[in-house]
Amino acid sequence: MSPGAVQQVIATAAPHDAVTGQALALDDLLREWGHRGEVYAEHVHPHLAGRVRPLARRPADAGAVILRYSIWSRAVEDVLGRPPRRLGVVYHNVTPPEMLERVNPQVAQLCRRARGGLAGLAPRADVAIADSEFNAADMRAAGFGEVVVVPLVLRLPAPAGAGAGGREPLVVTVGRVVPNKRLELVVRAFALMRATGAPGAELAVVGSWDGFEPYRDALGRFVARLGVGGVRFLGRIGDAARDDLLARAGLYVCASAHEGFCAPLVEAMARGLPVVAVRGSAVTETVGDGGLLLPAPDPADLAEAMRLVLDDPGAAAGLAVRARARAGAFAPAGVAARLREALGPLLGAPA
Repeated sequence: MSPGAVQQVIATAAPHDAVTGQALALDDLLREWGHRGEVYAEHVHPHLAGRVRPLARRPADAGAVILRYSIWSRAVEDVLGRPPRRLGVVYHNVTPPEMLERVNPQVAQLCRRARGGLAGLAPRADVAIADSEFNAADMRAAGFGEVVVVPLVLRLPAPAGAGAGGREPLVVTVGRVVPNKRLELVVRAFALMRATGAPGAELAVVGSWDGFEPYRDALGRFVARLGVGGVRFLGRIGDAARDDLLARAGLYVCASAHEGFCAPLVEAMARGLPVVAVRGSAVTETVGDGGLLLPAPDPADLAEAMRLVLDDPGAAAGLAVRARARAGAFAPAGVAARLREALGPLLGAPA
């Protein structure tokens, strides 16, 4: 690599993974800005072999490295063991291990180590970037000095009409099927809503449960025990299928207990999809005034809010307007400009 090249280092490169998506988005931007860059990962999905290189092939004489931090991995150890001349840390947050312990203790242990190891990166970092103020608070508490908040770089649809009419009584939620997403709360609220006036509604849960099969199985048993129909666990689906769901849906719901940003919320708002979410972590910050934020994870309150949106076209239309307006704060061009400024000390002159 030339002296002006930038290495990005991540734990795992996989399709539809948020951290991977951000690494590839920045890789594209670096080229637009006249820089060279490469992405390295400990684990590389075969579909990404052409864009992401194995960690073992990472050159040791890096001028600048951006470490994307979300879990402990050999990628972190490699950067610490072979420190670059300039280091940037982008903190995507780490899931609290207690939320994962019962389902996947191995991943929980890696999260525990990552949360404990964040402070060790602070004195080494030349640039510290957080996806949200929620994440920035963690970095400051760990000893990072100046932390710059830059949201995720997302590919959002072009602005369209603000109406939410013509949508189906379909509730969608997108994200990994893992315990911190609190999907059992969504299922219980959905069952209450169907039982009290929305018998034709459907719930589509989009996202992979790889490594968290016990949680997915428990959710399936919970659905059966409640006797609720219309619930579909779709797993990992392609972008076109996901976009079709969001275009048809009448409501996007998020009950997650822990998020460092939550990109699907912005993607839903950008499409004018009414959003109902539970306050907490970075969800409150990301939704802002673009959706209906509930103060507590109460299934009855969530059911009532979902039914309000599906039953009241006026309420849905108002939320659609608010959603599109809020999504404007995450316009890709503006976020990219902020990111370029934040990375200035690492980039230097174009190659």
